[in-house]
Amino acid sequence: MISVRFSGLLREFRRNSGLTQQELADLSALSVRAVRDLESGRVHRPRRETVRLLVTTLRLEGARRAAFEEAAAAEPAEPAPPNSPFTMLGRADEVRALLELLRSGGQRLISLTGLPGVGKTRLATEVAERLRASGWQICWHPGGRPPVGDTLLVLDGAPPSDPGIAELLRRHPGLRVLATATGPLRLPGERVMPLAPLAAPRPAPGADPAALLRQDAVQLFLSHVRRVRPGYQFAAGEVAVVAELCRRLDGLPAAIEHAADWCLIHPPHRLLAWAREDPLAVACSPVADGTGPDLRTAVRTAAEELGSGPGQLLRLLAVSGRPRTFEEIVGYVGRPAAEVARGVHALLLRGLIRSAPGSGVECFAVPGLVRRALAELPLPGVRLLAAV
Repeated sequence: MISVRFSGLLREFRRNSGLTQQELADLSALSVRAVRDLESGRVHRPRRETVRLLVTTLRLEGARRAAFEEAAAAEPAEPAPPNSPFTMLGRADEVRALLELLRSGGQRLISLTGLPGVGKTRLATEVAERLRASGWQICWHPGGRPPVGDTLLVLDGAPPSDPGIAELLRRHPGLRVLATATGPLRLPGERVMPLAPLAAPRPAPGADPAALLRQDAVQLFLSHVRRVRPGYQFAAGEVAVVAELCRRLDGLPAAIEHAADWCLIHPPHRLLAWAREDPLAVACSPVADGTGPDLRTAVRTAAEELGSGPGQLLRLLAVSGRPRTFEEIVGYVGRPAAEVARGVHALLLRGLIRSAPGSGVECFAVPGLVRRALAELPLPGVRLLAAV
């Protein structure tokens, strides 16, 4: 939460809990004098144990707890958005749309959703950098100095259904929140923007290498190869190989970047052969640093967070393999169209299915990396639903 002084937060949270100073003191094993001193501002930096007791007694969670603990530790200087050493590729339309929405003030809570590794954090960083350059205040954590004028709070990896976010927006009219998450936050006034991977169409036979080289996915691969092999240039025929490799990796930026890291060992044609056998292995970093889950684990976690209806629909479509129209999905699943529509919508928001090229008709398919990540999971209910 954007912090006011600790004393004001303590007083506000106590009153919201319906407690007197004496009752708070009794429940938290503090003296009533200690509570009065904290609320009056005589104590500016309470002990860690005191903060812990108050958090427990007041039942503070999520953004409310974070704000309370930040204010107790002291108001830190507001950090600038982290700078990326790489130019963002292929997101001009998304950047433009986000800037328009945030500047207009009509949408104060925007959630970027999609597959892990699709570039949500990088896009949020780019938008924050541009707003900061135009005079906005940028916050990258829920504590800090109160917002003045136009302020953007970026919540990277925001938890769903956090009431503290709605409270922030209510208290600070000039505040906008840009959140990144695998799925919607399910909060009032939320605008969900699903982020798709980079376009990576199948290279046509005899395709112009110069045209393939202009694809954002291919450019991303090349820029990251040059991190490990400075000055790298494609050999004859390699551009088409890399374009096909990017397609095998579903245009997912993190997967393409990891594949480029493997170029320190393998040339592109060998990476493509490997991706045909095990794309998830190519899509994972060669450096196992333990800083986060690999793509296989992240995709499975995202799938397991679905409700039973969308979860079963995802597994059915993964087993099916080929792109299907909405009408075909309804017939394949054997459920009411309205129910299937809600399931398809939920999967699209999370990037677990995507629009696929069809014969002038909208089709949907499970991306290859998602399908491979789900292949080893149990598929409860699939036989039952498929038989309906």
